[in-house]
Amino acid sequence: MLHSHRGVIAHRFGPPLDVLQVQALPPAAVKAGTAAVRMIVSPINPSDLIPVTGAYRSRTTLPFIPGFEGVGVIEEVHPGSDQTLRGQRVLPIGSAGGWQSVKTCPVDWCVPVPGDISDTQAATAYINPLTALRMVESHVGSPGIRTAVVNAAGSAIARTLGHLLRQRGIRAIGLRRHPGPGGAGSCWDEVIDTSSDNWRDELRALSETGRLDLAFDCVGREEGTVLAQALKPGGIFVHYGLLSGQPLAPSLWRDRPDLTIDLFRLRGWVHSAGKHQVLDAFSRVFDLIRDGVVNTRIQAELPLDKVKIGIELSLTQASQGKVLLRP
Repeated sequence: MLHSHRGVIAHRFGPPLDVLQVQALPPAAVKAGTAAVRMIVSPINPSDLIPVTGAYRSRTTLPFIPGFEGVGVIEEVHPGSDQTLRGQRVLPIGSAGGWQSVKTCPVDWCVPVPGDISDTQAATAYINPLTALRMVESHVGSPGIRTAVVNAAGSAIARTLGHLLRQRGIRAIGLRRHPGPGGAGSCWDEVIDTSSDNWRDELRALSETGRLDLAFDCVGREEGTVLAQALKPGGIFVHYGLLSGQPLAPSLWRDRPDLTIDLFRLRGWVHSAGKHQVLDAFSRVFDLIRDGVVNTRIQAELPLDKVKIGIELSLTQASQGKVLLRP
């Protein structure tokens, strides 16, 4: 039996800073087919906070421990399971619960981590890199894809998208508020400043002269809708996040029935793909980390007791890098 442990938990839905608390938790029960993973480090992602608010309350059970991503070491398995798994460093994916000292997870959802991948790299190897890889692989092979636009271009996932697109010979354009000096940077062929009054005109001009074939949107609201409207006839619009907290305009589907609109959700792919497909995708992500294509910036590492400081940093200074929790 494992010793009791601590975690960040919500007993009711509401603003994360109001409802999340750190408390002692009962010992983890290790059933057949499961493993107890001693967490090393877990990042704070926007997708961790949304269920806390109650946005997905129909599929979120209280009490709820956030944390869809992180790395740990298998500390205990059921007596009837393979005991050689103990001590193996893994990504316990497929469910929330990373913001605690010990997460219980099905063995089949524990992805082994190669020895040359650091804890920090491993902890951030799941949600953003795998999402970027799957979206690019799903769409850049479509006929006539030459130019792609990505919004929230200062984010970690957007930078990975930019690198992956350019690797495949796709012209990559980033939309970003206040991009600052230094030009487009290594990820982008061009950057449009969405804090500028005329950014829509710049996007429209690109649409008229450069044919925008493919767009990746994680903002929603007006910015995402404008981006979709700028696509060429028959273009592909991939919507994978809602940083604005507001949905795309419903009129988009009426105004642009010609578009292929992909409402991408990593969870849907991970839970429908075969285990070998998931492991193969992670293998490619680990290669991207080795090549420096995936290089997640870290702005702070904090203990669980400082989780509210970490949430505030992740919300107000997201462009500075990820905040990691060390249980």
